[in-house]
Amino acid sequence: MTHDAAALGAGLQLPSVLLLWIAVLLRAPSGLRSAAQRGVLLAVATAAAAMTLDLPAVLHEAARHSEANVVAGARNALGVLSAGALLYFVAQATTDVRGLKAALALATGSVLAVLFALDLAAEPHLRIAVPVNGPPTPSLLYWLVLMSTHLGANAFCVLMCLRYSATSASRSLTLSLRLFGLGTALVGIYWLGCLLRVTTGERWPLPWLPLLMDLHGVLRALAVLVPTYSVFRRAMAGIATAWRLWPMWSDLVIAVPHVALATPRHRVWDVVWPRIPYHVLAYRRIIETRDAILALTDHGSPLAPPARSTPGPEAAADAAALAAVVKSAREAKLRGLAPTPHTSGFNSAGSTDLAGERAFLLQMAKTYRSVPTHVGPDSAPPAGS
Repeated sequence: MTHDAAALGAGLQLPSVLLLWIAVLLRAPSGLRSAAQRGVLLAVATAAAAMTLDLPAVLHEAARHSEANVVAGARNALGVLSAGALLYFVAQATTDVRGLKAALALATGSVLAVLFALDLAAEPHLRIAVPVNGPPTPSLLYWLVLMSTHLGANAFCVLMCLRYSATSASRSLTLSLRLFGLGTALVGIYWLGCLLRVTTGERWPLPWLPLLMDLHGVLRALAVLVPTYSVFRRAMAGIATAWRLWPMWSDLVIAVPHVALATPRHRVWDVVWPRIPYHVLAYRRIIETRDAILALTDHGSPLAPPARSTPGPEAAADAAALAAVVKSAREAKLRGLAPTPHTSGFNSAGSTDLAGERAFLLQMAKTYRSVPTHVGPDSAPPAGS
């Protein structure tokens, strides 16, 4: 089983690093603009850089140039920077202490200076590592300082992620915090395994350590990508709404063009080259469709049934009936028939929220194309025609 874990860890190493970098690149534009997100973005970016320096190809290239110690030292320094950024991200959300950034920068710099001094003071060594056999290099104290730094930062981060994910009102934030906390917990177990190795000499945790590090990278990347997924899902929902409403909306806008805030375009262009964000496009399409229906009220039948907001066969039947009345009203308007002022039941979808309005109009648009057009015999052309 330990052999399988080691093999899985080796196979997952490169994909986890790539996923981390993808998450960093996708979140960088919004993360750099938000002071609250810079800490977590820096923590993930430095962790990704440290994991990159631990890739076999990088280590092999470093060994060819006799720079393995430089790479290992840089990897550990990036890890300390990641821990410092992690503490800043968590502490920023939990305290208003002034000078927090300066204090954490001083603490991080001090840890790096201690590690550098311990490396220089140690006996000559080829690698900075925790080997399978033998003592850690450059020294036990070096690794104890490094591990205690990571364990302290990770424990604090996990506790805060658990605390705030339990009280957050945002589902996406709750999911992001829990994923990030779980990933941080796994890397904490990684450092506990390393600590067990250097203090007791136990070797059984070693095959599991690469897998823990890789899973930590995957979970942190997913945590960072949760807002991106939320934005993507919202955009897809907006595209779907605008696309499905377009045939009915474009027909109605031809009859009452004043309801459209912008010159209508084909729906393909709305998707490929949107003039406004997709969720705004969907909202405007819903509002403009309702405005067009209201504008056609006096051209429709006064006997239109009231629409229902609750789902079910009755609501579907009402949507189909309303589609037929609106289609006939559009035809009457285009023929130039005189409007007949009356109180009509088809000027309301029976819903008080946008979600209900959207659902009803989509049901209506589904049957709009297939319903027949009927202009009532009581309609008469305007005088003089």
